[in-house]
Amino acid sequence: MALTGELTWKGLTVSNAHLRVMNCYHRVVDVSTEDEDGNVTWSKVLYADYSARVYATAEAYAANPDNGLYTISGTFTPSVENGANLNIVKQTYEHLKTLADYDDLTDA
Repeated sequence: MALTGELTWKGLTVSNAHLRVMNCYHRVVDVSTEDEDGNVTWSKVLYADYSARVYATAEAYAANPDNGLYTISGTFTPSVENGANLNIVKQTYEHLKTLADYDDLTDA
């Protein structure tokens, strides 16, 4: 899977950009909150951390996956709701399509 479409990079238009998720992983963070009476409540918060690389074209990726134009990284809250696609890679691509720089890209 990948995302493809037109991107602007360093002022240049990349007509057939190819974005590939390189890695992603889950982590759980224990978070505490304290109410006004001083009672502490603990909960778990899920995060998904990822990195993805952008290539000039799909052919550039196929020729040398180490030669991307640039790499991005980020974090989002993955869905674990009933009926959600629990594939973390798929969720990462869906998250990337919500970001302003990548919202015009489509599934390749």
